[in-house]
Amino acid sequence: MSNILYNISMLLALSVFFTTYPFKDLRRLTSHHLLVGVIIGVVGILVMLNPLRFADGIFFDSRTILLVVSGMVFGTMPTLIGAAILLIYRLAIGGPGLYTGIFTIIMSASIGIVWHRFRFEATLGKKSLNSIELFLVGLVTHIGMFLALWLLPSSSRGIVVRTMATPIFAIYPLGTYLLALLLFSQARRVADQIETKKSERLFKTMFEEAPIGMSLTDMESGKIMNINQSYLDLLGYERHEMEGRMWEEFTHPGDKIASDEATEAMHSDEAKVLNLDKRLIRKDGSVVWLNLSLSTFVTTDMDHLESLGMALDVTERKNQEQRILWASDHDALTSLYNRVHFENYVQSLERRHSSPLIVAFIDVNGLKILNEAFGRDEGNHLLKRIAEILESHLPEGDYLSRVGGDEFALFFFDKGIEEVEARLASASDAIARLDIMGSVAPSISWGASVVDWQERSLNDAIKEAEMNLASRKVIDSPNMRGKAVYAIINTLYEKNRREELHSRRVSELSEKLARAYGMGEKAASELRLVGLLHDIGKIAIDEAILNKDEELDSDQWRQMKRHCEIGYRLLSSVEEMASFALPILCHHERYDGSGYPKALAGEEIPLASRIISIADAFDAMTAPRPYRTPLSTEEAAREIKECSSAQFDPHLARTFVEQVIGLDWQTL
Repeated sequence: MSNILYNISMLLALSVFFTTYPFKDLRRLTSHHLLVGVIIGVVGILVMLNPLRFADGIFFDSRTILLVVSGMVFGTMPTLIGAAILLIYRLAIGGPGLYTGIFTIIMSASIGIVWHRFRFEATLGKKSLNSIELFLVGLVTHIGMFLALWLLPSSSRGIVVRTMATPIFAIYPLGTYLLALLLFSQARRVADQIETKKSERLFKTMFEEAPIGMSLTDMESGKIMNINQSYLDLLGYERHEMEGRMWEEFTHPGDKIASDEATEAMHSDEAKVLNLDKRLIRKDGSVVWLNLSLSTFVTTDMDHLESLGMALDVTERKNQEQRILWASDHDALTSLYNRVHFENYVQSLERRHSSPLIVAFIDVNGLKILNEAFGRDEGNHLLKRIAEILESHLPEGDYLSRVGGDEFALFFFDKGIEEVEARLASASDAIARLDIMGSVAPSISWGASVVDWQERSLNDAIKEAEMNLASRKVIDSPNMRGKAVYAIINTLYEKNRREELHSRRVSELSEKLARAYGMGEKAASELRLVGLLHDIGKIAIDEAILNKDEELDSDQWRQMKRHCEIGYRLLSSVEEMASFALPILCHHERYDGSGYPKALAGEEIPLASRIISIADAFDAMTAPRPYRTPLSTEEAAREIKECSSAQFDPHLARTFVEQVIGLDWQTL
């Protein structure tokens, strides 16, 4: 019995061997099959050298424990190699117990291999070993061993069975359990080590190779402990330039408070994982927006906390957000605050009732007529220049907003009405020194009101300022529009000398025809002015079209025909010239209704338009043109006669021929 206990003790002692090199790495347990198998065989022979002997060739040792546990832990190939070595050795010994020995070797190895095939991975993956299962494997194995005793000669069988029954059912299963427990504990430890190393390699690979910025920061000192290449590339630094330094050195001043609050939250365990957007300063001084995900990072062998940071470059997204936010409360043309921002700002001021306040509104006089005459691009350019002048006259801390197409709102804080009026007058003078197309001097009107928080609301003051503005515009705007019309016609003449001469001749002919037709002095004088202004709408026509030496193509002709409507809108905006607008709109209508822009016919066409139409056509036919030879007076008169009743009023046409140019109607 002592020999068996010695055998089992030796096995348990030899199991220490499996906890040392070369079995520190589980991959070696499965890759060094031959070496492990030989070791199993050698250990088996060693335990067989000190057996419990009953007779020559009949002896017992702990090889079954070794083989079943080897099969359970090491699997098929090492166990088969070890079993083969033991079989050879047992065959060499021979004796009456040979068949029993061979059977127990094959049986115990097979049980271990089968168990390994179906239960090894599941058992290794559990948090704790199933002791009962391990003991039962040993018990089943040694029940087989006990049954193998009947292969012994009958002469020896009885004493062997009586002697070995107790150790086979008590000691051998326990030894199997203890050896399996030791080796599985080692296997599990090796597996844990491998998983740990795998996790370390995985983390290191992810950390170093990640396409996003990653860093480890000491939470106590705030120093950067480690940082990957992607993060370095984002910021433009080398590794040695960042490690050991603190993040606050790279943080944008505008984000330092938010950064400190985030650090405090992580220290106080308010947030194990924190997400925030933050600006950092690159090495070249530029700013990068990063989306940071921060989490605490700690292991059992660390005596301090670290934070793991992951950074994504969101600069483009933040810039887009800023552009959207900016566009939501700014005017795209002037970059001033817009109407939406103004309304919100008024509400905030109403809630605060802060410092003394003066509100003022400014309106650009005659912007519509300027847009009509010179185009919206020129009008927009004027608005931008006016906005710049107003900003330059606005003290720091005061407010300026574009609240309409040609209207601006201003808030002056802690200033007297005299100072505000002086600033507005200075801005008005600066604006008047601007010019449009070298001809028109713009002007502004304004109205202001003092806000008394105790007696009336800001909205009341705004209404009063708008009323003051409206009153002032009654005086300023018409005067400006009248000046603008004359400036526009002068600009047109400067652009095209031929148009000036044509308009002056049409003006004289129109006055003569009006007098000849029997119109009064005032009407004839007005027709002289209408004739002078009849082509004012050409100010908005491309200069290349006006000065073209060849006939116009269809697209250019469509643009040219717009001058009637443009002239109408220009003159309609000037009160004292509004009566001229309709004759100018209709001066290209034809008596038969085939003219433009409204296709009027006969008496539907204003009398002044019918007069200008004849004068305009006569001068066009008799004046020199680069693309055709002018007609003589007689030829032009004959053309007018032929087109009477179709293009021209027949009565006016005859009066023009007979009394203005002095030819006989009948003989033409």
